[in-house]
Amino acid sequence: MGFYDTFDKEHLIAAHRGWRAIHPENTLSAFEAAVGHCDFIELDIRLSRDGEWIVCHDESLERTTDVEERYPEGYRPRRVIDHTLAQLRRLDAGSWFVKRDPFGTIRTGAIRREAIEALLPQRLPTLREVLDFARDKRIPLNIEIKDMPTLGYREVAQRFLEVYETANRLPPILVSSFNHRYLRLLHRLRPTLPLAALAEGCHPPRLVPYLRELGEAYHVEETLADSLPIKCLQKVGIACGVFTLNDPGSQRIRFDQGFRTVFADRLG
Repeated sequence: MGFYDTFDKEHLIAAHRGWRAIHPENTLSAFEAAVGHCDFIELDIRLSRDGEWIVCHDESLERTTDVEERYPEGYRPRRVIDHTLAQLRRLDAGSWFVKRDPFGTIRTGAIRREAIEALLPQRLPTLREVLDFARDKRIPLNIEIKDMPTLGYREVAQRFLEVYETANRLPPILVSSFNHRYLRLLHRLRPTLPLAALAEGCHPPRLVPYLRELGEAYHVEETLADSLPIKCLQKVGIACGVFTLNDPGSQRIRFDQGFRTVFADRLG
């Protein structure tokens, strides 16, 4: 059974990096807040220097951690892959949210500053921790493997499978990536693993046959939504998603066009 086959509703909302409008993105608090307000949670993973999967969107740590304060010496940018798990776990991944209020939700009172401060410091989660969380909360996940050009494709795929296949009683899991070579290799190694190709900027050529070799879903940025041959993809069983839309009216338009999933930062 595919990932999308496990849902009994037509239109799905995915929490983009958790409920990142009111909690620091890609943290357990953002994932906890999203439960009950979405159909599944999307998150991003990267490998540390010693081969552990860390939940973090950016290649570098400056935007969403206190890495400059914690480790003032060293090369820049401060990449995830240049740090060990022990070093990464010393970082605070929450204070930046209070300082910058990226969605204006502290200013407007949607979340109280004190509520975030009470959770500090927040740590970068590991993939294993998030899988345990998803199992306990029974919340499906969309795990995006970020591009890591310094590592070989097979190493990335095998290290992911090492964690995925040793986890117990998982909820539905969808694996996605902008690096489609990861997806091809994962499909070859584990043909039943649900996969979704990601795209921004342009669609791959010969889109329908291309996607049929990659997985069960295709998730695109908003600027590509109108050029997507969504009816053709539906006929061959490929579910379509669009990121990132926070306006309910815009979400309804995309659902009416045939998109199965909308990825959102703001949840109802």
